[in-house]
Amino acid sequence: MSSKALAYLQLTSLNAFVDELKRRGLYEARLSDWVQRREMFERRKLRLTALDPYHGLIMRYETTYYQGLAEPEPEQLKRLRDEARKKIAEKLEAEGIALYEGEYHSGKAEW
Repeated sequence: MSSKALAYLQLTSLNAFVDELKRRGLYEARLSDWVQRREMFERRKLRLTALDPYHGLIMRYETTYYQGLAEPEPEQLKRLRDEARKKIAEKLEAEGIALYEGEYHSGKAEW
């Protein structure tokens, strides 16, 4: 992959993400955790990315699994994250798409 800039395609649903991967003949995605904090509030989400090196494109889908006061109950947070991750993993597995930890960023897989 050259050092040229890549475009990002933000998809709005897990189904749209999977459909786009299949349309492009891609069978690998990466999953990472994100936390955004603003004062007393935070948002936690899972980000799913896939790389289309031929078109210089990174596809991305994000799902929020917690939004509320910072420092939520650890048990609640774990349960919500596990449920969101399971939904993603099951969908990708059913479609024959491999799921790895990390994220595609600037055309490289990062952990």
